[in-house]
Amino acid sequence: MVLQTRGSSALSKAQRRLALLKSLDINLDLGSGLTVAAYTNLIEENRATLEAYNTLLSNAEEYRQRLNQMDAALSAMSERMLTGVAAKYGRTSVEYTKAGGSARKRKRSTGSTVPAAEPPQRTSTNGFYTEAKQPVTTN
Repeated sequence: MVLQTRGSSALSKAQRRLALLKSLDINLDLGSGLTVAAYTNLIEENRATLEAYNTLLSNAEEYRQRLNQMDAALSAMSERMLTGVAAKYGRTSVEYTKAGGSARKRKRSTGSTVPAAEPPQRTSTNGFYTEAKQPVTTN
């Protein structure tokens, strides 16, 4: 999963509006704190926060990839460690099970298998297949 950086349509719109407002008056003051300077400051804060957010996501993605690589290396070494214990002590040893290996169990069939019943024969008549009737036997 790649973390997606983002843009801000509100920021883009505000920057365009700021340019238009400055064309009216560079020191426009509409009262109640609605000034070009306050608007510019808020736009800058928003831009800086968005930039910091995207930088954090980029760093998080870098750490995620690094962690995945380290996990793969750790898994490989864990497997090699267990294989080393198996080579030194054997797969059926107590040391192997202590190291996290599991004892092998072999399944052996004790009885003979019963052959499966044959499927019914199919016969063709004019390209259509029908099942042949099997003779009924009574004992």
